[in-house]
Amino acid sequence: MFELFPDEIIIDIFEYFDIRDLYQSFYGLNSRLNAILRFRKNLSLTFSAPDEMDDLFLDLFTIHIVKLIVDHSSYIDFQSFSYLHSLILNSPSIDQLEQICLCKFPYLIHLEFGIMSNRLSHRALNDFLHCKQYPSLQTCIFHYETNPVSLNRYKQIWSNSSTLRTLWFNSIDLSLCLDNGIINREKIFLIDVIHLNLKRLDICCVSTGPSIIDFDYFLQQTPNLERFKIASNEIYYSYEFLQELASILQRRLLNLHQFDCELLCVMNMEEVEHITQLHPCFNRIQYQFKYGGQCIRLFTE
Repeated sequence: MFELFPDEIIIDIFEYFDIRDLYQSFYGLNSRLNAILRFRKNLSLTFSAPDEMDDLFLDLFTIHIVKLIVDHSSYIDFQSFSYLHSLILNSPSIDQLEQICLCKFPYLIHLEFGIMSNRLSHRALNDFLHCKQYPSLQTCIFHYETNPVSLNRYKQIWSNSSTLRTLWFNSIDLSLCLDNGIINREKIFLIDVIHLNLKRLDICCVSTGPSIIDFDYFLQQTPNLERFKIASNEIYYSYEFLQELASILQRRLLNLHQFDCELLCVMNMEEVEHITQLHPCFNRIQYQFKYGGQCIRLFTE
């Protein structure tokens, strides 16, 4: 009965199957099904174990695999996947990071790294910002979060490429202090590198930074930002901080048209009522008393 269906229906049915399952179940049964399987384009594939790289079907479909998800940290030969549009490494290792910096991905648009240690994430950031193997890349995501409850709560964005528009970091300290022994800040955030393509920057603030000086340092390198957001669930900010931030925004971001925040603050009502006067983009800020009035939550919808 299955073979009585026209090719169009069979192709639609095959869309619901993993390419590996299709190969194991249908390839080799007859020439018609072989041709239909080979016709499939824009395939997605997930490697859950290292030995899956040895599957025979890969030689037939590699050039049609546009999305690859790797769920293990073992070595992967990425040379065979030069047609990828999306690459997701859920458990990135040093070997995998070295491989993707050596391989060329001319069509890669989306690159995503799973949770890494602090040291490895900073190394990956350093390698990535100095790599020129991804001429079409538009989005890169770094996940770094030790608390699974708050994973993906906030995003942080950075860019250092002519095509790259968005580079996201989840709850990582963007201050990158020089005394942490991990990375030399001056090698990454070069003052003479201006990120003209970046339109949106979301920063999650942690207890060690960024400071108001860091904000000034970041924003002078992103003069064309149109949207900016800061968020934190572990710092209590003052009215003076908002004053200084507003002054920086006035100087650095002439194209800013949307400011968002999610902050806890300690200030009096007179100061709260003056917040919207600090900067034109602060007019969306709302407030809510928290913890019995001990602090005020500033937020935007």
